[in-house]
Amino acid sequence: MSRAPVNIGFNWRLLRLGLVIPLIACVQVSVVSDLPARAPSTLPIDVQVEECVDRTETRSRDLALDATEAFRKALRASKEFAIKNEARFRLACDVSGFVEGSAVERWIMPGSGATVGQVSVMLTDTSTEEIMIIARGNATVSAGGLYTIGADTYILASAVDDVVRQLRAWAASGTPDSINPPGNTIERR
Repeated sequence: MSRAPVNIGFNWRLLRLGLVIPLIACVQVSVVSDLPARAPSTLPIDVQVEECVDRTETRSRDLALDATEAFRKALRASKEFAIKNEARFRLACDVSGFVEGSAVERWIMPGSGATVGQVSVMLTDTSTEEIMIIARGNATVSAGGLYTIGADTYILASAVDDVVRQLRAWAASGTPDSINPPGNTIERR
């Protein structure tokens, strides 16, 4: 039985690639949002944050609690929203995807062992039951070495931060300054 010749140059390039790529940690985030309704014209917008629902059925940790706390923290830090118990707007959220991933796998074989977190929210006007906005966030750490250990502890917060950025942009879209930017005049009758 004969063996195929080993291409040492090719194997050396793969080894160098394996040493260089783990030095790059990558968090990719994608957010998709639907903006069916106009935001209120006054800020801050009072919002009640419901407990998130974990659709992943992950048993090793309480992802619903992690996501709920991340939403409350991010919304409190924003000037566009005020969290209240009995508010006109209600934010319901789901943890729709979670993969713990492995920093060791990302280090050994780039592209494998990705850590993934996905959240989605729906903001509803409780007085009309109209859905104001639906936003989804997907955060991924797909490359990096041992220094990406623990990505599973912050991946949901990364997805939540991007959803909150979309919520803030939506909220700001209803303010008079965004409707009529300085320098533009709109005649209203």
